[in-house]
Amino acid sequence: MSEPQGSVRPSSSSLVDVVLATYRRPHTIGYSIQSALAQSHANFILHVVGDGCDFETERVVRSFDDPRIRFERFPKAMGFGYVHRNTVLARASAPYVAYLTDDDLWFPDHLASGIKHLTENALDLVAFRSIHVQFPDTLDPYFFAYDFRAGEESWLRNWFMGAVGCVHRRSIFDIIGYWNDHLFRFGDREFYNRARVSSARTAYINRVTLLRFFAQHWDRRYDALSEPPQKRYLPRVQDSQWCEAIRRSTEAKGRSLEVRRRQVSDFLEFGLRSGPKFARFWYQKLTTPGLRPTP
Repeated sequence: MSEPQGSVRPSSSSLVDVVLATYRRPHTIGYSIQSALAQSHANFILHVVGDGCDFETERVVRSFDDPRIRFERFPKAMGFGYVHRNTVLARASAPYVAYLTDDDLWFPDHLASGIKHLTENALDLVAFRSIHVQFPDTLDPYFFAYDFRAGEESWLRNWFMGAVGCVHRRSIFDIIGYWNDHLFRFGDREFYNRARVSSARTAYINRVTLLRFFAQHWDRRYDALSEPPQKRYLPRVQDSQWCEAIRRSTEAKGRSLEVRRRQVSDFLEFGLRSGPKFARFWYQKLTTPGLRPTP
């Protein structure tokens, strides 16, 4: 088994279960998997959870010859298939857990940074900042409202924080339970916020460790492209100088008027598109019975 250049094999006590759920994204999932295999923290198991996924997506996954990758096919579940993630997580046993998506890209130090902050600061969960790749080819560090502030917290940032930016200890399941599989969607945001307001020790780290390709901006456009943008960005996220330049770009204080206008536009667009889905989310959340520590 080949390892990423410069990687160090950690002890088994730092093994990470990485959960990657997928439905139908054969054009992008291969690049996401490559970003996982390039992690400097090489001691992980990548659980690819096929939520009724098509055979082309499965073919791409099985094309990787790496014993760390484990594919499991399930019938299509409700919504985003959170029940299948719970099934896989309940069977796994690594002391740390992380999540990847089938269209986003990790920087090579994502897992290593997560383990470092969890261990050095005695945390249960750590969440990192991301950069949004906006169609057609714009890197937007403000899409997920990371610079909004209300005291020490940003409610918009907390809402848009996806599980793909989080690394946590397995023991957090004993505190807050597993994923809420009664939800149709927004489960990763609900999981993060349930952890954040619990007795678990959590922290947000204002350091970019991943690129996100927001599905509603890209899914309808892939067919018209000669190649997905992930193909261009994968070698970039593996370039340490490029990654550091991106991180420096987020250090500027204050937002320009153009950025503020775009944020208002993005938020209004999200409200119009997702308003009914958001209402459904709150109904399902409020009517969900108490989550047990095990699924």
